[in-house]
Amino acid sequence: MKKLNLPLIKSNITESGKIFKQLPESKIRQVFNFKTSLTKRVKGSIALFCATTLVLGTSYASSYLKTHESNVFSTDSFTILKDGKELCKVRDSEILDSLLLELEDNLEKSYKHDIEIDNNFEIVKSKAKDKDIASDKNLYGILEENVDYCILGYAINVDGEQVGIVNSESEAKNVIEEVKNYFTKNYDEKTIVNVDTAEKVEVKQVKASNKEITKKDELANYIIKGTDEEQKYVVEEGDTYWTIAEYFNMTLDELITANPNSDPDHIQIGDELNLVVPKPFLNVKVTRKIKQEERTPYETVYNKVSYMFNDEQVIDKKGEYGISEIEALVTDQNGIQIAKETLSEKVITAPVTEIVTTGIQDPPPKKGTGYFINPLPGSYISSRFGSRSGGFHLGQDMAKAAGSSIQAADGGTVTYAGWSGTYGYMVDIDHGGGFTTRYAHCSELYVSVGEKVYQGKAIAAVGSTGLASGPHLHFEVRKYGSVVNPSSYIGTQYR
Repeated sequence: MKKLNLPLIKSNITESGKIFKQLPESKIRQVFNFKTSLTKRVKGSIALFCATTLVLGTSYASSYLKTHESNVFSTDSFTILKDGKELCKVRDSEILDSLLLELEDNLEKSYKHDIEIDNNFEIVKSKAKDKDIASDKNLYGILEENVDYCILGYAINVDGEQVGIVNSESEAKNVIEEVKNYFTKNYDEKTIVNVDTAEKVEVKQVKASNKEITKKDELANYIIKGTDEEQKYVVEEGDTYWTIAEYFNMTLDELITANPNSDPDHIQIGDELNLVVPKPFLNVKVTRKIKQEERTPYETVYNKVSYMFNDEQVIDKKGEYGISEIEALVTDQNGIQIAKETLSEKVITAPVTEIVTTGIQDPPPKKGTGYFINPLPGSYISSRFGSRSGGFHLGQDMAKAAGSSIQAADGGTVTYAGWSGTYGYMVDIDHGGGFTTRYAHCSELYVSVGEKVYQGKAIAAVGSTGLASGPHLHFEVRKYGSVVNPSSYIGTQYR
């Protein structure tokens, strides 16, 4: 290796140092001042150069962006329309045909038969930004959602009427099974003998538009619901199933059928009830073999007598239902029984015949005669009208055995029949001309509000309900709302 001549270099450096040290102090200061001044001039020049470059660069960038933006807005494109509605923008007009062919091929592979795509798309020239241009993938998805084409579907026909189309024969059969399952879900499967439809149901292959194809679950619900429009009612205070059915001219069974998920005995204010019984396109008949205990009705025998009116009756012996164990075939249609065939019957308890005594005479007119009869014949007065025990007794108490028949003192219209506090079970009758009568402390009531009664009709039975010390009739007579002494009017003409 060649050795460097370091001593020569070192000598030069050493000599320069010596020369520098020999300079006067004033010269050394001059040298340093020149160096600092030069450094400041260089730095200033560099700063000026950088600033100028930055300004020019910014101006150029701004000009470039404006030019580029202008170029973006002016980019040629094509707008794809369907039925006058814009779907998207594309760069190449030929891409539409290409992707439609690809879509058609994929649909044929999916359906496993030839597909006829309806190319009802329109292409017009346009301008667009780059970001608004649809990619091939996005365009394919848009076409897939909006394309119309014909396929082979499977129609469900009910008695010759087409009710819907699905993709496959298996889906059509599944729809029919779903409808059947809907009407059999609440039955014990062990009891079911047969499930069938009341109508003729056929599945046929048809050529249809893809827009006519229905999802199988949607078609099943459509068949079950039928064509009736929905009508709703919101339950209010005091409503019952019976009052709602009566108001809307429905039977109680119809209202219950229209609301299979509602408990008739536990409706609440605000509940929403259906007022239309669904009429499905397809009616399902379920035949079941059942074994159960049933009540056997009893017979009623009437004994007719001349001393009673024909609308009066007295039960001499109360009838009782029997109990039998039966085996039967029961047929329901959409959950409602339409037929019953008894296969066998075993009597567990025989029914008891009811014996009733009734009259043969026509009753008198159901209006006031102007004459009051004794409402409780054979009774005795246990407490009179007027002052009693520091108070005032508003009527006349007539004592007789509990259950004795109370008669209307005269004909008229029942204005009250029910419980009334200390009066217990009570009946009020309006006889016209400002006169009313009251019958209190009854054990049973035989009449209802609005009913017209004739003089002497049995309206209640003697009891001790309300504030009473024993079985008796509390009888009041009122004239224009004010109580009067009943003893002054019984057996006399009051008007």
